[in-house]
Amino acid sequence: MAVRTYTFGVRFRRGFSVGMLFRQAGMDRYVHNRLLETFMEEYRRTGRANTTRGRVNDWYTGLRNVSGPCWLRQSVSGVTRQTLVDLGRHYGQYVETERLKATGITPETEWGEPRFKRYGDRISVPLTITHDNTAGQARFTGGRTVRIQKMGDITLSRPFPVPNYRPKTARLFRTADGKWRMTIACDVPDERPPVTKPVIIGVDRNVGNIATPTCLIEPPTKTVRRMANAERTAARAQRIASRRRRPDGRSRRPGSRRWAKAAKRAAKDKRRAANIRKTVAHKTSRVLADNCTHVAFEKLPIQDMTKSARGTAKSPGANVAQKSGLNKSILEQCWGLLGVLLSYKLAGGLIRVDPRYTSQTCCPCGFVDQDNRNGRSFLCGRCGHMDHADCNAGANIEAAGLEKLGPRASRGRLALRRDHMIPALSGTIPGSAHVKGRLDAEGSCVGSPVKRQAPTGAGRSGTVLLWHDV
Repeated sequence: MAVRTYTFGVRFRRGFSVGMLFRQAGMDRYVHNRLLETFMEEYRRTGRANTTRGRVNDWYTGLRNVSGPCWLRQSVSGVTRQTLVDLGRHYGQYVETERLKATGITPETEWGEPRFKRYGDRISVPLTITHDNTAGQARFTGGRTVRIQKMGDITLSRPFPVPNYRPKTARLFRTADGKWRMTIACDVPDERPPVTKPVIIGVDRNVGNIATPTCLIEPPTKTVRRMANAERTAARAQRIASRRRRPDGRSRRPGSRRWAKAAKRAAKDKRRAANIRKTVAHKTSRVLADNCTHVAFEKLPIQDMTKSARGTAKSPGANVAQKSGLNKSILEQCWGLLGVLLSYKLAGGLIRVDPRYTSQTCCPCGFVDQDNRNGRSFLCGRCGHMDHADCNAGANIEAAGLEKLGPRASRGRLALRRDHMIPALSGTIPGSAHVKGRLDAEGSCVGSPVKRQAPTGAGRSGTVLLWHDV
């Protein structure tokens, strides 16, 4: 079995108590801050914190029935307990991270200290959901209707897509632009067949494209332009909102209507740009998963690569604006999201390889020299091998992944509709086309009998474009 998460739009039905939903969020915020303060005081005093579920449940029972305010008894107990259990798990991970760092060990995932929730933060309510109406704070009363305890009924934007599902947890939350969403996690059968013949493709993640040993994968210009326009409009709205009266969390003074309008506009455009980036990552991961069982990635420290160069007051950094632009360009490529999507779409899995000298090594002869690469072109100083620099790096990454998989593995490639592969540096081909929702590759549109195409004009040879339907 595998855990799958689905996201739905939400519409409140008549009789739903939105006021109770906001009060529940306020009570969760109150107990979250109280328990976090207890954890922090205990950790400072003893160097450790008891964050187990039993301790958290006992602490909340005493606060709700004895020492806490009387209005706390109106909350949905299961929702609040789940909020506190999530906080205890997070704080325990933070304590373990600090312990490993104190002993000189670099943790695989570095967890920061949880922060206090503030008035005005986005609302997120965890729920336990069931279909057979036996337990849980949320229960299905129809294909699209969910009843939440003490609040009422909501309607999902579409029926649940998995028959014979087994829902586990759900979360009702509000986005930055004021829209309500619900995510539902459930157990689904793991339909991935066992891998008997591993097929691997090396992928080099860059700014502007994703490169394989045989071709480049780029979003079309129209998609990039739409994302840039959305981000530009969001930045303009943020500048307008900065000149308006902002809300004050301490005095609970709301912001002006003009601030709320500009902030909502900025959040809407940012969400639109994020959806475009997510769509591009989904399409790229799908065509890779359709053509191989394993994908080799460089093991890149993305968090360290995108740190600010501002420095401190005593030792200020240099080229801060240039580094900020580079960080933004790296984060726009969604390197981490692409790995997450491939981790469950691939029949095999991801192979992480050492990234050192992958862009300076000649793939055929193995000659390493920084002068081999000149911008986007690669010319070996020993054997004269010429290729696109990113495609050559993808070939080196693929070779390293083959060594890890063993002798049974073989190289894969994207099967383009053209009968022959054209190198990426040989010129342009007028009238190239691509497939809706997928890349221009055979076998990636099995579900649709007719491949819908659209002319894209002259493009780079050996470059695969995504369909611009975002």
